[in-house]
Amino acid sequence: MKLLGARLAAGPFTALPEGAFGLCLDPHAPNRDAAALTLDIVDFGLPDPAALRATLDALKAAMAAEPERLFYLGCKAGLGRTGTVLACLAAECAVEEDPVEWVRARHDARAVETPAQEEFARGWAARPRA
Repeated sequence: MKLLGARLAAGPFTALPEGAFGLCLDPHAPNRDAAALTLDIVDFGLPDPAALRATLDALKAAMAAEPERLFYLGCKAGLGRTGTVLACLAAECAVEEDPVEWVRARHDARAVETPAQEEFARGWAARPRA
């Protein structure tokens, strides 16, 4: 999938491709030290909004600086937390469709696992910047 002209991939963080810019969302990932960015989210949980805002800003800056690089987001299974963060990123990038459906169509139909994650992601673009 592509956003902001950069290639994105997602899944379990343990599958981080060599050379990819990694965003690790799993505080227990055995290879989390390989991540360029980390955002700790509990399994089936929601990110802290201020921390997510800072992480997405840093991720978008990196994507703009190195659009040819692969950017990889992941948690344990690459579905709930990963899908939620991808949907929030898509919402910030003003995808024309529902950001949750955008992620499910391009990443995994099971992504964004809980109703709370769906609500959070769908409301992300409307959330005021602090």
